[in-house]
Amino acid sequence: MKQIKIGNRMVGEGCPTYIIAEMSANHAGSMERAKEIIRAAKECGADCVKIQTYTPDTLTIDCHNPYFQIESGTWEGENLYGLYGKAYTPWEWHKELKEEADRVGIDFLSTPFDNSAVDFLEELGMQFYKIASFEMVDIPLLSYVAATGKPIIMSTGMATLPEMQEAVETIFAKGNHNLALLKCSSAYPADPADMHLRTIADMKEQFDLPIGLSDHSMGSMSAVTAVALGASIIEKHFCISREIENPDASFSMTPEEFKQMVEDIRKTEAALGEAKYGASKQEEGSLIFRRSVFVTQDIKKGEKFTEENIRVIRPGYGLHPREYEFALGKTATGNLRRGMPLTADDISDYLTFRKADRSDMQLVFDWANEEETRKQSFHTKPITWEEHVSWFEKSLNSDDRYLFICMHGDTPVGLYRIDRVEEAIGEISYSIDKKYRHRGYALEMLKGGENCLKKNRIIVWDLLARVKKDNEASRHLFKVLGFKETEEEDCFVYTKPVE
Repeated sequence: MKQIKIGNRMVGEGCPTYIIAEMSANHAGSMERAKEIIRAAKECGADCVKIQTYTPDTLTIDCHNPYFQIESGTWEGENLYGLYGKAYTPWEWHKELKEEADRVGIDFLSTPFDNSAVDFLEELGMQFYKIASFEMVDIPLLSYVAATGKPIIMSTGMATLPEMQEAVETIFAKGNHNLALLKCSSAYPADPADMHLRTIADMKEQFDLPIGLSDHSMGSMSAVTAVALGASIIEKHFCISREIENPDASFSMTPEEFKQMVEDIRKTEAALGEAKYGASKQEEGSLIFRRSVFVTQDIKKGEKFTEENIRVIRPGYGLHPREYEFALGKTATGNLRRGMPLTADDISDYLTFRKADRSDMQLVFDWANEEETRKQSFHTKPITWEEHVSWFEKSLNSDDRYLFICMHGDTPVGLYRIDRVEEAIGEISYSIDKKYRHRGYALEMLKGGENCLKKNRIIVWDLLARVKKDNEASRHLFKVLGFKETEEEDCFVYTKPVE
């Protein structure tokens, strides 16, 4: 399950990155500043603003022995109880802050640090919860939060894989599978070199859950990189100004920085796009500057093509470069001027037709059962070998069905079939070998089919073809060749007199 639902929004794989602005202690003790942060987060493009729900007494005890002293890092010299007293968000603010978030239209989230905080947030109507990295090992708390049935976003800083698995299993055991995990480095600020963002992809494989990043590094590089690696949630500490003194200011983003990060993330999402091959919309105009086969010396009708009179050059109006070797030694069907693109019509025997015989039985069977051929057929079920043998033998002996193997040099590329459905009306069916599609052979086969009929003295005055309505490629071919189109209930019918 790589998506969870938060309110009316899906979060996870295939969805826009969900961006959380973590307020934490950046209100610096001011309710008005806390509201200002909520409004600024919305203006900067955040999807959610997050606070933390604790008091010094719900996190620790008021004790000053060495166990409770911070000896290094951003908060070096602080006592735990005193630090939490500076950083916490008064519980009496929560309702008003949630109302402000609702007013401006941004999701409101909090991290509870004990059961009493969960109960308090439930009374406020909290829609989902955050679990902090340091609380991820508090199995009783995880179980209590999971029992609410609300979605959970859980940071995993410092966690080993077995610890993550135990935490996830604890939440799942309560029947709550609405869970997302955040890769996190629980250092403040975090060193990008110590973040190991490739873990995001591995977490996706390990847990099959939405995975994101709780980012305590400076700048937006790690967050944007995480999105490129598959993160679907980004959490960053957010402040009005780092000049406003509080425990979190030094590693928090200003509005200008946060807005730029959001823009960079959205650009990254657009650039990632989806798995796609071939020219993009923007590249389509450049296709014509690829190489193709051009006439580089004047050539007379019947003259052979040589390395001196044709070349593979830019631009791309001529035959594909793969046709160059095939063209060498063939003769020109008409006079050609230097600088003209070489086309299939210019080459004698570009495609040839031979009558199918029993040696072609397997080949025609394989073509007929190819997935796309069956899809575009009016009878889409796979053909059994026994059915095919019977049909093929009857076709070879029929006076009203003609099967031709279309050849490009020594290579069979497709089947051209004519069925006499009425006196002097021939219905066309054709297929191209999967390996040789998108090379223009279908058009050349249909163009050459009329000459094939004449050479083999097959009396047909009018040609007819039936094409399924979703077969845009075939519809286009018959239109290009001047067939008249008529719409019927389940198909388009194309007709044309034989010239």
